[in-house]
Amino acid sequence: MLSSTVTASISLAAIVIVAAADLKVDLGKETVGKPPTTFEPMVGTWLVQQDGADKVIAVDGRPWVASKDNPTKLLIESARRLYGTSNEELMDNAKQFAYYPVAVLKSVSSFSNGTISVKFKTIAGDSDRASGILFNVKPDGDWLAVRYNDTENNVALWEFHNGIRSNVRFSDRSKPFMLDRAAWHELRLEIDNASLKTYLDGALALEYTLGSQPGPGRNNAPPNSDLFPENNAVLRPPVAGRIGLWAKTDSTSYFKDYVVSSK
Repeated sequence: MLSSTVTASISLAAIVIVAAADLKVDLGKETVGKPPTTFEPMVGTWLVQQDGADKVIAVDGRPWVASKDNPTKLLIESARRLYGTSNEELMDNAKQFAYYPVAVLKSVSSFSNGTISVKFKTIAGDSDRASGILFNVKPDGDWLAVRYNDTENNVALWEFHNGIRSNVRFSDRSKPFMLDRAAWHELRLEIDNASLKTYLDGALALEYTLGSQPGPGRNNAPPNSDLFPENNAVLRPPVAGRIGLWAKTDSTSYFKDYVVSSK
């Protein structure tokens, strides 16, 4: 659901064009070269950039190596702004958090059912070139994310729990998504109670049902204990948490047209 402050700020003219349950993040008043005001950067370097006629939000992966061992200060400051406190569990997870730059949308305090979409463009990255949607973010720092990775040409659903990231589902590896890195692409997540569907440029890329029991691990090894919903609240329905943008390690990506449509 959108917060009351967000829905109240939408003008009558905008309501005529966009349904009252929809929110499109407006970057028009952002300042190029500065961190965004619409998103709270939790980890990583997030700046507003100019791309042609558009202002975009960029995650800049170049400082990642230098900063990856000292994420705690930013996490404490961001946690206080978002939750009014410095969460001890969030701090405990800080080391692993450093590998995954995330920026949380300020205007939506909790999102459950509906659609989140964003346009992204891959710019650079040696270790990774990943762009994603962050969702179901809990106050302790646990989260879910769907992402496209240009180094693997696939879509994946990842979960972060107790300071460890684990894969939940990959798209079909036999059908790679060979995207044009110079072009903009759309990633869209549809949440219908426990059902999650992810689309890439309009094509269904991945489906998952929260609460499902995990299959065997690699080489038929027992699955990670974190992938059992009974052990991990972030994998249990309903979705209820903050949302935002996600990247990985040294990825540099541009984002724009972040749209939230709640049921």
